[in-house]
Amino acid sequence: MEKIKTALEIALERAAAVKVDPEKLLEIENVSQGKVLGARFLSDQGLNLKEELLKIRPEARPYVLKGLEETFLNNLRLPRDGDTMNTNRRCMDGLLQIKKNRSLLKQVFKEIEMLFQYYARSLEQAYLNLKEEFAVKVAQGVRAMNLSMGGRTGINVEHMPEFQEEWFRVRDQLASQYDRVLEEKREQIRKID
Repeated sequence: MEKIKTALEIALERAAAVKVDPEKLLEIENVSQGKVLGARFLSDQGLNLKEELLKIRPEARPYVLKGLEETFLNNLRLPRDGDTMNTNRRCMDGLLQIKKNRSLLKQVFKEIEMLFQYYARSLEQAYLNLKEEFAVKVAQGVRAMNLSMGGRTGINVEHMPEFQEEWFRVRDQLASQYDRVLEEKREQIRKID
């Protein structure tokens, strides 16, 4: 009579039968290690990336570098505040340490910096335009209701829920446009040796 196998025994037999490519396994393990190292580099200003890379086995280094690159590129974002800019600078510093063609990389970084400046100016201008547009609408509404407030409405349009809702929509639309260009720059960086 045949022994009835448990689900665990069946799963173990199947796992033993699966052939894993050792190179693929090396890649999976070390890309992950590179991502962890990249996160450490971004959070620890004192971490010496070059020293850490010297500790990596030569056959694993290309995969660790791939993980580092992806971490740095994924953390390179449109500036929303000072912290984002600090992280962006740290990402660029990390990329400069792992790429060979630094001059080409620096050129792409200049383009990214210009993109960030254009984005910040566009964001500021869009905010001012929206604020003025809402102020005009409020003033027209006050006049339409024949309310006399001595020339001033006293209403801060920036605190109006409608303004906030529209601002989020405009900001997200603007960010989406600039994110597409930033993604193109990320692709350029991926192609640099």
